[in-house]
Amino acid sequence: MVLNRDRHPLSSGLPAMPGRTIAALVMAASLFAAGGPCHGQAAASETVIAKVDELVIDQTEYDLALQAFAGDMRGLDEKSRHDFLVQYLIDLKLMAREARKENLALDEAALQRNFDFQRNKALMEKLLGTVAQAAITDQSVRAAYDRAVKDVTSEPEVRMKFMHFKVADIKDENAVAAVEAKAKEAVERVKKGEDFAKVSEEMTGTSAPATLIEANFMNKQQMGRDLAPVAADLNIGAVSAPIKTELGWDVVRIEDKRTRTPPEFGAVRDRFVAVVGRQAQLELMEKLRAAAKIERSASAQPSEGEPTTAAQK
Repeated sequence: MVLNRDRHPLSSGLPAMPGRTIAALVMAASLFAAGGPCHGQAAASETVIAKVDELVIDQTEYDLALQAFAGDMRGLDEKSRHDFLVQYLIDLKLMAREARKENLALDEAALQRNFDFQRNKALMEKLLGTVAQAAITDQSVRAAYDRAVKDVTSEPEVRMKFMHFKVADIKDENAVAAVEAKAKEAVERVKKGEDFAKVSEEMTGTSAPATLIEANFMNKQQMGRDLAPVAADLNIGAVSAPIKTELGWDVVRIEDKRTRTPPEFGAVRDRFVAVVGRQAQLELMEKLRAAAKIERSASAQPSEGEPTTAAQK
């Protein structure tokens, strides 16, 4: 997305913003215009971004605009974003002042409801953040990690390559036998020193095509009942005899083995910090819900023009 700086921001080609974004920005602007010293003069500690006659655009207003338009300015460079936001705020000040001169009426009750909603939302987020931070300690994070890994047992895992020889009709005994012969031929070639991958590649396209599959580390359950018993007994670098499966025959080469163990605490600590914080937030929400008398109205419907979510259908 390219912003033409010579065009007015209101016709800059930016995507249309959702109503809630515009409402939040207008509400914030109206609060700054109506409150504080001299209807728009910046507080002494604020950085002044621009001035429009006696009106001042400060850093707080700029940051609010930046937040409101963030999703609509993806792809713009920093200077283009800055130019757009400053021009928008200048126009906002000019038009708001003109509207006041013309004594244009606003739905003050709606603005207040919007403000109340934003205030409650900010209070909720502040409370959740405070609760999470209070819950996060070295001891609580370590305890969460210990609970998560206590039931994780050590188990062997195998990384392997295998040629898959598919049988067109597994019920056709002759076809099964023919494919088995091809698989045995592949094993013999590898045992004589030929490269495992090369043998698989060269046998592709025959009447019993082989497909080379590289599998990352898997445990017995992931390997399945056909491969697991064989893979467990083979050493690294060893090649199996043909293994019959539900789809044909497999020839396995063991690339590596390891014993699965839980990750070290230090490597996953940040994840458990989030877990502890979120758990404390959920517990608070459940506590408050349980203590409150909550009545839901079955007649509540989306406002006209509002999208209906899947959960509301």
